[in-house]
Amino acid sequence: WGRFFPVSFARLRFAMSQVDAFQPTPVTSIVEVINCTVAIDQVPDIQKNHCDVKGLYLHHHNNSPTEYTLFYLYGGAFVSGDAKSNAGPADVFCRNCGLDVFIPTYRWAPEADIQDLLWDTALAFRWLYEQRKSRGQEPTKIYFLGISSGAGLAVRLMQMVAETHRGAELLPSYIRPVLEHVTMPQAAVLLSPFVDFGEKYPNGTFWQYSKHDLLVNPRTIETTVPLFDTHMCGDRLGHSPLHKSMEGLPPLCVVFSEHETVYDETCALVNKARPAGV
Repeated sequence: WGRFFPVSFARLRFAMSQVDAFQPTPVTSIVEVINCTVAIDQVPDIQKNHCDVKGLYLHHHNNSPTEYTLFYLYGGAFVSGDAKSNAGPADVFCRNCGLDVFIPTYRWAPEADIQDLLWDTALAFRWLYEQRKSRGQEPTKIYFLGISSGAGLAVRLMQMVAETHRGAELLPSYIRPVLEHVTMPQAAVLLSPFVDFGEKYPNGTFWQYSKHDLLVNPRTIETTVPLFDTHMCGDRLGHSPLHKSMEGLPPLCVVFSEHETVYDETCALVNKARPAGV
């Protein structure tokens, strides 16, 4: 459809709001709506009105806390996607894997930038860590699941946890108090990770396969890629997971196709992770 109609943020957001249409059965998990404030020391002025964690918490059907919790970061090219439309797919993980699933809500570009999204997801991870602890669960037993741009956020969030623990400089630096008292998730699943925000995309699969993709087609790329100069706060390499250290990350399960736009950058991510001991 992107070949025949102009692509806009409103249309992208509507398209991504229909993700649950692929789920053939209704959600059977008990769904808890999360909307609470996290107490953080040294909140920067730029984020002082964004200390609330929002999202959906799917409880396994027996309603007793599960041993592990899945931290689910949806995709949408940073400009779309939401927790509600991902409740159906998350319910499949919840039922088939015997896991509680938390889907946090985070802001969109262009209304927000990458540092806002990182703040939202880091705060949500901190909330989940403390929530498990308050329920008498082992707080470290958390898995990450990231999809597309959500996988990019998942990798960058894990990198920042590792950077915090080894005393490295963070970008943005004001996220350090959020991550000081959390530990690395035990593992992560990355589905078609979008992780290369570099200065220029190579003439590889990002451009070649977009010609055949139903969603990440040339019109979508033309609409979203120009945002990167502003969305990445003037430092595309600094916010790009592919261009940051993979040292200290947990085991990764990376799932992707040979015929999609992110094929090249996903191969590069795996090849960078292995020598780092991941």
